[in-house]
Amino acid sequence: MDKDILKRIQRRSGRMLRELVPYNLRYRPVGVHPSSQQLGTQPGSRAIYQEVIPAHVSQLEVSDEFYGLCVDYDKPQRSEQVVPAFVLTLEQGRVYADNFDSVAVIAADGRLVGDASFQFAKKAWGLIQPEDNNIFRQRYFLPPVPVAGTVCSLLSGGGAGTGNYSHWLLDSLPRLHLVREAGLWDSIDYFLVYDRNNGFVRETLGLLGVAPERIIDVQTHRHLQADRLVVPSAVRGRGRHFPRWTFEFMRTAYDEARRQVTRAFNPLVYINRRDAAVRRITNEDKMQDLLRPYGFETYQLSELSFAEKAALFAQARVIVSPVGAGLAGIGFCKPGAVLIELLPHHFVVPDFLEVSSRVDVMHLPLVSAPAAAGANAYADRLEDLTVDVAALRQLLHHSGLAVPTAAPPVIAAEAVA
Repeated sequence: MDKDILKRIQRRSGRMLRELVPYNLRYRPVGVHPSSQQLGTQPGSRAIYQEVIPAHVSQLEVSDEFYGLCVDYDKPQRSEQVVPAFVLTLEQGRVYADNFDSVAVIAADGRLVGDASFQFAKKAWGLIQPEDNNIFRQRYFLPPVPVAGTVCSLLSGGGAGTGNYSHWLLDSLPRLHLVREAGLWDSIDYFLVYDRNNGFVRETLGLLGVAPERIIDVQTHRHLQADRLVVPSAVRGRGRHFPRWTFEFMRTAYDEARRQVTRAFNPLVYINRRDAAVRRITNEDKMQDLLRPYGFETYQLSELSFAEKAALFAQARVIVSPVGAGLAGIGFCKPGAVLIELLPHHFVVPDFLEVSSRVDVMHLPLVSAPAAAGANAYADRLEDLTVDVAALRQLLHHSGLAVPTAAPPVIAAEAVA
């Protein structure tokens, strides 16, 4: 059984038991602080609020055609009011994070800090109100593990909680930018993550000078109380748009590591998912027959270090790839690069359209023909896809690539129906 699925089952069954068996109820929050800013102004709160980036309006251009194809639970927002990005410091602050759908940040007075916590409803595929955080239904509480010193939480919930590379890179790691801008970087003793054994977690933090012994996780600290708890706000606030500073941080923070990579990558990149269990290309051989005469080279991201992935995307001019977490590396692309994203009909999501727009990369989606839809939305989103090779050829021309001098073999449109 896949270890991520096993983790989900264990967390779900554990949560059900915790809602039935009373134990240590004194640790359950006694109310909600809706706003970190308001909490910081309360006398005796032992909380410090630092606004780092002011509120603003974010815009995203989405064609009506692409919007219509996007899955119902993830329709892109063309305009969002983005709340201020901040860092909250709590003396004797607590974090309870024993499932993937919520993170509870609790102040010294025993109240949940609403905009510093995370609460997600899978049925609604979106954030819910702080007072609905499932910690308020919980009855069984582990006593907090005390941590001397200052702990910075990089927990963002959702996909990051399942060990997803994309959510780590885009929703967790950029919070360090807020910590740095608040002038707190040198004060951090430990960084709290979901799983310190994830190679990309240790690698990306190590490149920033964070030694493994300074990384703690919820595997051993599901309930933590620190002398000082530093909580950067969610990168996307309560919305879905990534701010441009996310990618400016990525490029700046890892510029030296990227430049130290001596390997030269082909600027025409095809990323395959042969090592993945889901969303693979069923007619990949025919597709590669088309790409080869243009000069594309095939890469498998799992074979590259993080610095090499950054270099690959930074050197790329055109990228052809199925949708997947590895495309978070688009943030390293130079303006003017092109992403041709291959999407299964039942999993058309705007994530990498949105990322591309922030770094001035042209996004060209290619949606496969619909397969037989099942009754399970989660299963449908994992389906393999068959690429329309003739349509892909048209997108290659649209991206500015010259027609190869030798005609690609066996690419008649009627042969790829």
